[in-house]
Amino acid sequence: MEPKTELQKNATIAARRQELDVYQRALDIQWLNSRMEDGRMGRCLALIQREAEMEKDFQERTDHAAIVNARANRETALGIEIAKVRREEVCQLLRRHYLRERDPSLRELARKLQAGYVCRDLQQQILHNEYKRWEERAEEKRANDILLNALYGDKDAKIREEREKMERNSQYCKELQQQLVNRQLQKQCEYEDTLIEKKMLEEIIKTMSDEDMRELQQKREQTEKMRNEMKTFQQARDSWREKQKELVIIEERKIEEQNKMVADRSLAIIAERERRIKVKEEFNKRIAAQILADEAARQERTNIIKLLQEQEYLEKNVQDDIAEREKLERVRRDTKEALTAQMRERRDAQRERTEKEAAFRRETEAKMADDEAKAREKLRQKREQGKLYSQELLRQIQENARRKAEEQKMEEQRAVYVWECDKKWQEEVSKEREKMIEEHVPPLLGYLQAGVVQRADLAAARRPKCNAQCRALRDY
Repeated sequence: MEPKTELQKNATIAARRQELDVYQRALDIQWLNSRMEDGRMGRCLALIQREAEMEKDFQERTDHAAIVNARANRETALGIEIAKVRREEVCQLLRRHYLRERDPSLRELARKLQAGYVCRDLQQQILHNEYKRWEERAEEKRANDILLNALYGDKDAKIREEREKMERNSQYCKELQQQLVNRQLQKQCEYEDTLIEKKMLEEIIKTMSDEDMRELQQKREQTEKMRNEMKTFQQARDSWREKQKELVIIEERKIEEQNKMVADRSLAIIAERERRIKVKEEFNKRIAAQILADEAARQERTNIIKLLQEQEYLEKNVQDDIAEREKLERVRRDTKEALTAQMRERRDAQRERTEKEAAFRRETEAKMADDEAKAREKLRQKREQGKLYSQELLRQIQENARRKAEEQKMEEQRAVYVWECDKKWQEEVSKEREKMIEEHVPPLLGYLQAGVVQRADLAAARRPKCNAQCRALRDY
């Protein structure tokens, strides 16, 4: 039977090692007995004993290290398993959070559940406040009952209360009488004040009427004074106007005398002006005669210059005729030489043109032959290119058909993959919805909006009969 645990294995190994030690010790004793005669036997025995102790100590340490290593390995494996479980839980929570964040229906459900929690909290707060209010009312009622029992339970307290009440009433009556007396005195004082104010008003009105009379008297006096001043001013203005009229008459007389003097002076000025005009006309005549003489001299000088110019022109014409004849002879000679050279050049040009045409004809024929050869070669290459193009086109058509088939196949695979992903997503969403309904809806029944819990969610929304602790105890 093989050992199953680490302790059993260690025990088996220790038993075998002990048997080997016993066997080795027996061999050692036999060896010692055979060599007992040796003088160093004591030292060998001590050495053997020390080695045995060291081996025993090493064995103990080795066994302890093996146990510690085994325990550490078990703890490490347990930690790895725990970390793995925690990681799986975290991944699952993250996946649930991702589903709740991404799916609109789960977001809407979470929002409605949150609203349900808020509604439940508000209802609980309202109930708690109502409960506190009823408690306060009950406490107040109990306190009032205690006070009433304490007040009316004793007769002396009642008598003392009645006496105090009578005293308060009598005091109140006295205060009312005093208030009436004070009010009457106040009315009397107000009446006296009214009389005093009335008398003062009469005096003020009388004073104002006297002042008005004085003002009217002053206005009359001022009006009379102003009327007298206006009369005085009118008389002074009339006298000033008469005086001004006399001054105007005197001034007009002086102006007439001055006009007469000015007329006499203007006649003298006219005579002087006529004399000056005559002198000026005589001076102009003298200047005109001098200008005519100068003009005649200038005309004579101009005629002489014209005669000299005509003579010079005639001489120049003679010289021009001589130069013209020489020029005609020179032109005739040059023309003859030019025509001769031109005829010679034409003959040379005709010969060169004939040679060039022959050479051009030969070159053209050779070029036409080359062009025909090139055209035939080009036509052959074009046919080959057309053949290659048709082959390439067929290959591209086949390649496009193959690629189109592959793309269609990939599109179908993609559609299947998308449909499967959507199906898995919907399954995860439905599971998450069931979990959310199972976790949150039972404590929120009665607080959620209408339509949050559907007919398919009734099984998950049913409240369990026992809580988690009960289930744990039952499983235990």
